[in-house]
Amino acid sequence: MELLLTIGVFGFVASVIYVLLAPRGVAEQEVVGQRLEAIATTKTPGTVRLLAGPENTVWEKIANFFLGDKELPAGYTKLRQLLHAAGYPWERALKIFLGVRIFLALLLGASALLICASSTASLPQMLLLTALLSAMGYTLPKIHLQRKAAARTMEIQEALPDTLDLLVVCVEAGLSLDAAFVRVAKEQSDQGLLIGQELQLMTNEVQAGVVRKEAMSRLADRIGVEEMKGLLTFLMQTEELGGSVARSLRVYADTMRDKRTQKAEEAARKAVIKLMFPVVLFILPALFLVIFAPVTVTISKMFSSIGG
Repeated sequence: MELLLTIGVFGFVASVIYVLLAPRGVAEQEVVGQRLEAIATTKTPGTVRLLAGPENTVWEKIANFFLGDKELPAGYTKLRQLLHAAGYPWERALKIFLGVRIFLALLLGASALLICASSTASLPQMLLLTALLSAMGYTLPKIHLQRKAAARTMEIQEALPDTLDLLVVCVEAGLSLDAAFVRVAKEQSDQGLLIGQELQLMTNEVQAGVVRKEAMSRLADRIGVEEMKGLLTFLMQTEELGGSVARSLRVYADTMRDKRTQKAEEAARKAVIKLMFPVVLFILPALFLVIFAPVTVTISKMFSSIGG
């Protein structure tokens, strides 16, 4: 009897423990997916968050009305990368952007129709103006997105040599490469640098279970910086050949700094040529007017007095 009671109590306790712990024993891939999803929905400091809540926004409803509720095809991959490079890394940002484009195209097209209807414009003029304004409304958001992405990419490129210097210091101090990336990402993210935020996202992916090579490849594709792809290849070759990571990073950092200096010198040389046109068109005429106007007035008064 006591044996049966002991077995029953043991079975009850084991069942309770199993019920409590079983939901946590998910597969490794599911754990990585959940962590990556949590990282993707985390608000990154210094960026504009498009999504205020779980419900669909007005722009998403517009996009769903015209494009449907299904997942967008893979043909929008480049647009997703452009959105991320511009500072909008969330999955729903694509539909929001498409909704904004469609709304502006319809708004400007309807405005053109109203303007032409209230005037005496002919039907071809009405159609032409409507098409032009609709195309303008559909194109302007992408132009703005490209300009913002180019500005962010330029800022990341300018900060990359300093980031590599910090990585060199951390690796030479005894940290592993992954720990050095975590340290540098936290330091530069606290300073509000864009490259720090992107590195922090990469380190979060590595901590969630993604291989560092794949995480760095994603980082290079997201930000669109060729130097980051070169760094990935450089680190892979160093690890395969068994070279010093710190020395390789220092050499690559020196190369990046030389490239930054060369770009600055090239921009300075181009600035001289670009300044010629405003100088000739605006500054020289005003300068000639200030110099020769008093002389001209004096000479004209002198000849008028002689003639009188």
